Amino acid sequence: MDEALYKQVKTQRGFTYSYYFSPPSPGKPVLFFSHGFPNSSHVWREQVAFFKPLGYGVVVPDMLGYGGTDKPTDPKLYIGTGLAQDVADIFDAEGLTQVIAIGHDWGSYLVSRILNSHSSHVAACAFVAVGYVAPDSSYRYAVTHPEFMTQMVGYDTTAYVRFFIQPDAPEILEKNIDSFLCLGYPEKPEIWKDHMCVDGGARAWLESNRKNPLPSYMTPEIVEHERKALLKGGLTAPLCWYKIMLDDAKDADDATLAPEAHYVAQPLLFVACTRDVVCLPVLGDTSHSKYAKGVLTRKEIDGDHWALESHPAELSAILNEWITGLQI
Repeated sequence: MDEALYKQVKTQRGFTYSYYFSPPSPGKPVLFFSHGFPNSSHVWREQVAFFKPLGYGVVVPDMLGYGGTDKPTDPKLYIGTGLAQDVADIFDAEGLTQVIAIGHDWGSYLVSRILNSHSSHVAACAFVAVGYVAPDSSYRYAVTHPEFMTQMVGYDTTAYVRFFIQPDAPEILEKNIDSFLCLGYPEKPEIWKDHMCVDGGARAWLESNRKNPLPSYMTPEIVEHERKALLKGGLTAPLCWYKIMLDDAKDADDATLAPEAHYVAQPLLFVACTRDVVCLPVLGDTSHSKYAKGVLTRKEIDGDHWALESHPAELSAILNEWITGLQI
């Protein structure tokens, strides 16, 4: 993505955010793309390359803890409504009254909180791999009660989280960065099930500095970009996105949202990744059946968690077809 199109803004909370921005052509909507762990705005590069020439406006921040954005290490600063306010400040800085919000991974959590606390800013929303995340304690419960997910899907999809929140996790990930990238982007998705979804599995993988083949979309150039970006900023701040989810401050923050704000009235697209063994499609489907009250569209990509990079043309086509069909 063109570095010349990156801008900076200081939010009301005092954080400096770096974000890519391209204004829309007349009559075209603005698309807001929100990334997750362990990425930066760069992960949306293929979608930006697709939508920008079509005249869509595009805003893609480095989220708090990543890229050119500030990297505080207090998990309480990653509170959901606070993150949503930061993004609303970016919208205000650009004079954007409404966007079509698109999230992936933890970016889906952020889009969810924007919907909850700044609903008027969102004309429609799309979730890739991870569906709408309601303001409740279900994630915390799943992490602290591994038997819950085991009973539901047959194995513990949150085992790796219990390692990520440990004090020594950032140091281990940084020390074994290539091993971490191999685990994060496995050629075979089942590696997550065998090592991320087993207590102690992720730690054992990294401490042994284990490697495995990377998928073809993880070219040497992309791998080097990811490595440098993560080592430059470190992993302490990004891992705060996990830590806050198990903090009482998160539950207190959720309690400030009115019950009616939990529901999504906007058109919602869910792009399920059928080979994702951690963020299983059934989890998004379960959430949407309860909370999506507007027009719900569901599509599938036969790929793992990283559809943005593994199936960029297919994902962009799905998004474009949905966007052009919106009645907004």
